[in-house]
This record gives sequence, C-alpha cells and structure tokens, in this order.
Amino acid sequence: MKLTADLKKLLGLGGDSNEHAGRVFVLDGDDAVGHRVLERLVDAEYELIRVGSKTVAEPTTSGGSLVETVPFDFLKEGTYPAALKDVKTVFVTLPVAPANWDVHFPAFVKACESAGVTRIVKLSFYHAVQSKAENRNKYFGESWAYMPSHEGFHDVPLVHKHALCDGDLILHPDFEVTLLFATHLMSNVFRNGVERKALKEKEEFYGASRGKGVNYVSPNDVADIAVKAIMEKEHKRQAYTLCGPAAITDDAVANLLSHQLDQTITFVEKPFDFFDTDTAAFEKIKASGVEETFTQGDFKHVMGREPETFEDYLAATTRMTSVEQETMLFVETTPQKTTEAMTTEQTPVIAQ
Repeated sequence: MKLTADLKKLLGLGGDSNEHAGRVFVLDGDDAVGHRVLERLVDAEYELIRVGSKTVAEPTTSGGSLVETVPFDFLKEGTYPAALKDVKTVFVTLPVAPANWDVHFPAFVKACESAGVTRIVKLSFYHAVQSKAENRNKYFGESWAYMPSHEGFHDVPLVHKHALCDGDLILHPDFEVTLLFATHLMSNVFRNGVERKALKEKEEFYGASRGKGVNYVSPNDVADIAVKAIMEKEHKRQAYTLCGPAAITDDAVANLLSHQLDQTITFVEKPFDFFDTDTAAFEKIKASGVEETFTQGDFKHVMGREPETFEDYLAATTRMTSVEQETMLFVETTPQKTTEAMTTEQTPVIAQ
C-alpha cells in the first residue's frame, strides 16, 4: 500500500502517510470530485480501494484489480452493510436529488459505526458551518458543539441539509472527521442539467449573477486535498474552506470556455424563477456580490501551492469525468450556429 513517489510529492504526503487509511470507500466514482479522488488513488497504486455504483449488481474489480466496485445507492439503506464491510476510511459525496436524501444520512452514519469505520472525509459547502476561525472555542472543541454559518447560505436548502449532516459528524465521538467546505465547482458548467443542456444545444450557459464576481473552485483541488486528508492523520477533526484563486464574472467564464472550446459561448442572465429552488438560492448569493470578498481559504496552507484557475481546470481534461469530457467534445465538434438560427430556436422555459 505505498503511494508512488511522484504523486506523494505532488500531494505533499509524508513517507508512511497512507498506513492508517486502510480500505477506502468512495461513495460515488462518477461524481466530479469522487471520480478524481478515485483516479488519484489508482494512480498512486493504492491497493485497498472500493467504490460504490448504482449500476452494478455484483462486486467487480478494475484498475489492474486495484478497484473493487460494489452495489451502492445512498437512497437504499440495504446496500450500506456490504459496501462498508472491512472499510476503515470513507470519502463522502452526497446526491443532490431527490430532495429528501438527507433523511438517510443518520442511517449511513450508524452503518459506518457498525462496520467499524474510523475515518470520514466529507465534502460540504462553503459556509455550511462556521469555520474554525469564526468559532474557535466550540468547533471540533471540548464542548462538542457546532454552529451553522451565515444565514444567506442557509437560504439554500441543500446547504442547510449539509450543515445538519456535518453536525452529525462533528458531534460523533468515535469518528476522525475532516470536512471540506467548497464553493461552486468549476465543473458545474459541464455537469449540471440546465447548464449542460444549454451549453450543448445553444452554446450558452445560464446564471443570475448580475455581473458580480463568483468564486469557483476546481474539483481537481478539492479531490487533491481530500486524498491528503484521507492519507494523513494530521487532518483528523479538521475543516477546510476551499475557494478558487479569485472571483470571476460569468461573462469572463464564457470567454474562457469560448477560447478552450473554439466556439463562441455566451453567458445568458436569467430571472431567479427560471431555476430550481436550490440553484435560485445559490444564484441570489452570487448576485449579492458577497463572493467577491472570499479569500483563497485553506488550500494553499494545506497543499503548499496556489489553487487552480478556471483556465487550469479547463486545460486538465485528463482528470475530467466522462460527462465533462463528453460535453466538451460535443460542443467542440458541433458546427457553430448562426445568430439567426439561434434566435429562431430560443423558446421560453418554464421553471419546474
């Protein structure tokens, strides 16, 4: 179970940093961050990797027999015990749908406890819970108390649910927990349903940021710090805020996409009610301009390098999921529509 030297150097890992991790279970290998965590572990030739899948009926192996894929569906609690058998460390990414996914989290925590899991690294959202700096005496402290963070972020139902799940882990006495509070993933433009559809069909992407700077973080950075947290003991009972290097407007993102894809990509402002409840709440936060004040968070302190820019993310195609790669390839190889054709095709969209 030895990480290759080059990858250890890139991730800043110590000599025997992986000895305590044991069998690592990645809940979802198709998730933007879960996929990258899985690939890093495979590239490092880590030997005890398990990944959950909703599409397999029986356990299978791949990646030179390094990866065991097992049936797992977070919404089906009966899949928990077998998936967690002999697992010591879990990397948790959670589904965004259906809306009641959070009701299963206590059962998952209980299943981890029953299986003897000791390490949990969970991806959460920026400001879901107060940072250690904001709540130094209580956060992962002697009182085992925690506090939700800024109210604006808890207007997003998804963030509030994550905060409650984070609290379950913070208050649990038996787990070595690391929480990763990430801002908006750069990969969203290629993976989120509405944005992906608009990009593929109209060479557009949608938002309601009203010209304000948005803080996007690279899923590559999130995955790298997750692997470091999995492999090194010093990150237990810690929480890290993960941001991009600086806020960027969505118009600027469209320009970067245009350059990378060799197509003219246009950012289109939409009314808040165009989006689903969670997305609309996120867009209101973007439009407030508060993200222009976000600092770079903890990434440089932990990883020893600057966080990736949007250009860096777009260039790192080999680390992308199949969905990201397929969307990029589709847009790159689709003949550019004329302005007249695009205008004819545009029809009103009713928010669901």
